Amino acid sequence: MPGTTITIVLPETELAALDRHRRDASPGLTREQALSEIVAAWAAAQPGAVRPPADEGMRPEQLNASNDM
Repeated sequence: MPGTTITIVLPETELAALDRHRRDASPGLTREQALSEIVAAWAAAQPGAVRPPADEGMRPEQLNASNDM
């Protein structure tokens, strides 16, 4: 998925916490990937987070021979 590149400056304490998270929870990720995952999880947990509705197809009463494939 395309994204926007941003640059942030983290204090040593936050950088150490990020490295601990990488070591314990996501050992194969780069700092950038781990931080991206953390931000995505945070954003999804926020009230009002927009999630696309699941495609449930057509209702039985909408089905007929014209939409058979």
